[in-house]
Amino acid sequence: MKTSSSQLELLQQKVATLEARDEKLAALEAEVAQLRESHRPDRPASGNDFASVTDRRGMMKKIAGLAVGVAAAGLLKPSRALADNGDPLTFGSITTGTGANSQTSAARFAYTGAAQSGVLFLFEDGTEYTPDVSEYDAVLAGYAGSGPGGANVGVYGFSSYGTGVVGYAPGGNSIGVQGRSDAGVGGDFFGGRAALSLDQGYGAVADPNAGVTGSAVGDVYCGSTDGSLWYKAGGSVPYCRLADSTTAGALTAFASSSRFVNTITGSGNTYAGQHLSGGATATYQIGGVSVSGNKVPANARAIIGRIADPNPAGPGGNILVGAANPPVGGVIAIVAGAPQNSSFISALDATGKLYVKNTSASNSTDIIIDIQGYYL
Repeated sequence: MKTSSSQLELLQQKVATLEARDEKLAALEAEVAQLRESHRPDRPASGNDFASVTDRRGMMKKIAGLAVGVAAAGLLKPSRALADNGDPLTFGSITTGTGANSQTSAARFAYTGAAQSGVLFLFEDGTEYTPDVSEYDAVLAGYAGSGPGGANVGVYGFSSYGTGVVGYAPGGNSIGVQGRSDAGVGGDFFGGRAALSLDQGYGAVADPNAGVTGSAVGDVYCGSTDGSLWYKAGGSVPYCRLADSTTAGALTAFASSSRFVNTITGSGNTYAGQHLSGGATATYQIGGVSVSGNKVPANARAIIGRIADPNPAGPGGNILVGAANPPVGGVIAIVAGAPQNSSFISALDATGKLYVKNTSASNSTDIIIDIQGYYL
């Protein structure tokens, strides 16, 4: 069979077209390889890479075309498809910290799928971990399976100046940061100024029993005035006040009481012989004083003790005790020839002083004060 010159020429053109396509494909592959090489993390930047905007646009078009072709061939799968198949994105190692604090360990990222509302988990090793999807949703979660000493930390935040970890959750009963441990503590805090600092929430009120809704037993609430701190224990009045600028704080009780004031002549006390006349107010320094090994600190807010009038001269009037001068709190009604005593709790003034007044018109008496403990 003979082949005409026109047929031979057409065949030669087809061959030439195929060769040109092969050359273009080879050139494109070379350019892609060059692009990958220029974007290696350990390769220093070069002023000759992508010399012009036109070059970059052309290269991006070529890469896009190549990607379309590869995707059409079924070779390019979305990263979520990998995660849905249970295949995590595994990295050889991750190094954290600097200097003596640096640590290198195996690590991997895993996307847990739609059931977790798009959670990204970071594993410190290849440990399998399935969170309780019925209880928690998160954007980023950290999990530590086992480590030296058993002191594993799922998420750790450190800042030499600023904030280590910030959690923000808008609306409803959302939780900004949550810590949980099955065999330890849910949260462990440390700071140079304070281990923990609470701030007032949006719309904070002075008393959470009046206006706070949607709370739960165990909530700690910071009030809007006086730095008040509240704890929700439940009940008809759910919030209990723990402290504010007016509260005395915790009680420190002495093992045995000490006699800080005794005005009886010859008692050997600092105030011996200083009888309390009718209508007069006495000042007793309590804060910063030590008696028989019991010391009331200079910054004590209040004291608990007993007060007595061992030899009242005549009837009428009362003994008043308090942190103001003159005091207004009555503890004993004066009865002539009949000594009285009573327990009391009283604040101290800013300098640690206690004031005692005899309201009798003219009759004097002695004063004895035994202190059993103090409040800071």
